[in-house]
This record gives sequence, C-alpha cells and structure tokens, in this order.
Amino acid sequence: MLERLATTSVLAAEMPPGYTHLKIVRLPRNQRIATVGGVRIDFSNAHTTVSESFALMKTNAAARLFAQTEEKIDGGNLFHVRAVAVGRFVVGATGRTVPEAGRLLRLAVTHYRRVHG
Repeated sequence: MLERLATTSVLAAEMPPGYTHLKIVRLPRNQRIATVGGVRIDFSNAHTTVSESFALMKTNAAARLFAQTEEKIDGGNLFHVRAVAVGRFVVGATGRTVPEAGRLLRLAVTHYRRVHG
C-alpha cells in the first residue's frame, strides 16, 4: 500500500496551486509513534514548502488516535496541520495557514483515493 503511494504520479489537479515542484520521501517504520511506515510529498515553489503525508498504522483505531494527535500540533504562525484517518492510514497536511492546510488535506485525500480506490 505504501509502495503504490510512493510510486504513483501526482496529477496536476492534485497539486496545490502555486507550487511547481514536488519531492516524494519514503518514511521508515517508527516505533515511537507506532507507524508501519509512511510517505511524504513535499510541494515547493521559489518561496516556501508545504507537505502532505500518509502514515500507515497497525489498526484503524490507532490511525484515528494519531490523526487526532496531529490535529493538536501547534505551529504558531509558522505552519498549521490538518489530518484525517482513512482506514489504517493517517492522511495529513501541513500548510502556512489554516485554509491552505485544509485545501491541501482535500488534495491529499483525493490522491489517496485515486491510488487506493
């Protein structure tokens, strides 16, 4: 499941407006936060970077709990986080503003659903 996220192309419609470059990063298993693994997609332009991430958890309940925890991250004025559990996956987005993080999360969920049907 992670391999498909890491290797499926991101469509232009799934990229945030104003961002022209992307980098896909595979994330290893993390015992501390109990992920099986993950994929992060960084979008950048000449001025900034935003990202979406997909963390695979052991159970649906663990995914729901981790999504709730991510939502509580306070980046102050630097960044804002939005997250949702989709089955065993936590789909997260980090943007400069709350609306940008929300839009990016919608794009991330769209990408996830296209990849995993």
